Order: sequence, then C-alpha cells, then structure tokens
Amino acid sequence: MSQYVEFFAAPCDADAAAVRNRGPAERYAVADAGGIHFDADDAVIAWRDLLTGHLSEQDDLRMVADLVNDGSAVFALPEQFVSSLVTASPRRLREVAEAWVPAVTAEGSEIDVETAAALIAEIAELARGAVGTDDRLYCWVAC
Repeated sequence: MSQYVEFFAAPCDADAAAVRNRGPAERYAVADAGGIHFDADDAVIAWRDLLTGHLSEQDDLRMVADLVNDGSAVFALPEQFVSSLVTASPRRLREVAEAWVPAVTAEGSEIDVETAAALIAEIAELARGAVGTDDRLYCWVAC
C-alpha cells in the first residue's frame, strides 16, 4: 500500500515522470489522497470497472516513471476511466465510492465512504479540467 497518493493532470508523459522524486503538488493541481493508505493502481482499475459497469481483465495502466527504491512511481490513468469520470454525475461517483470502500477496507485500508467519494470527485474535477487540453491524468505514488 502506498502512503502518499496524488492524482494530477500534466501535458505529457515526460512532464508527469519528472515529478516522481518530489511529487506533483509543487507543479500541478492535485487530488490528494491525504494519508489514506491503499494500492492506487488497484483502486484505479476497480473504479474504472465500477464506473463503466463492466469488469475488464485488462490492466491498462501505463507506467511513465517506474517504481524506484524509495517506492515512488508515476502511472497514466486509463483513457476509458478518464472519459467516464468526465461524464459521471456526483451521484454516480458516490455509488462508485460506496461499492469500493468495503473491498478496500477488507484489505486493511481505513477509509470511509465520505472520504472516498470526495477523492473520486476531486479526480473527476481534474478530468473535467483537462477536457479541451492536451493534458492527461496521472497518479504519483510513494511509500
């Protein structure tokens, strides 16, 4: 599980990868998981599947800065997930959070539905802000 998880939009993979050592908050607006410990890569895939309504065997996360010794890495969020975030209603985002929380708490994370819903809504705002730009959504994690 990652101790630090921040989602952000950046113009290209190289710019996103450049934040691996220090995190994106100094350069970009972030949706900060605020000390919630969870596996961000697993969460993104779960959120994508819950949001789209169908399970996918495909793990379409793309690493742009591979995991290094300090436990930091950056990956790009799947386009299908980002597109679904852009069009999702607040109610739908909350439903995703409500469905995800029992699974992640069973794995040992401490998170409530309100916190999860707020985080997913922040990520959706980043996605909506990237519409009409060349920005893509990324996730920075560190241990």
